[in-house]
Amino acid sequence: MQDHLVAAADDLVGDGIRDTGIPLTDNLRHYAAITLARYMREHLSVDRLTIRIVDAMDRRADQGELRGLADACLIACSIFEARLRHAGGSLRHYAGLGQTAYDAAYMTEQAYSFPHMRDVLAAATGHAPDGLKSLIDTARSGSTKAAQTLAEDGIIAFPAQRFIH
Repeated sequence: MQDHLVAAADDLVGDGIRDTGIPLTDNLRHYAAITLARYMREHLSVDRLTIRIVDAMDRRADQGELRGLADACLIACSIFEARLRHAGGSLRHYAGLGQTAYDAAYMTEQAYSFPHMRDVLAAATGHAPDGLKSLIDTARSGSTKAAQTLAEDGIIAFPAQRFIH
């Protein structure tokens, strides 16, 4: 990977950490920067992401493939949230897929910290949630920053449930 892309991505992640106030461990900061740098030069395919992850899980794909799919979820949730919504999914759905894929790849720290890395990358790239609906969906996906923003306005984002009568 090109050093100038990693350096630029690391600067962006640092900006996201400052903007959100979310402290990432050194390991997570570097992981987020390297992942962001990789997608600065590679094409990200968010098409059929759910099907690709389910298929990989069913076939018991190797750790590298699962990590790549989880990384795609992280970048998609951070930068291409509107595209995911347009495809009919919620941020909560795709964040859960990413966490599951990281967990299946034995990347426990990334799995548990997915919402924090997402918040940092979204803030770093100018894609922080905008509007009440987006803030609520982001909070429901595990974002402490979105939940805090809503709480300042007296709003609690309870998990969405559908009741059948």
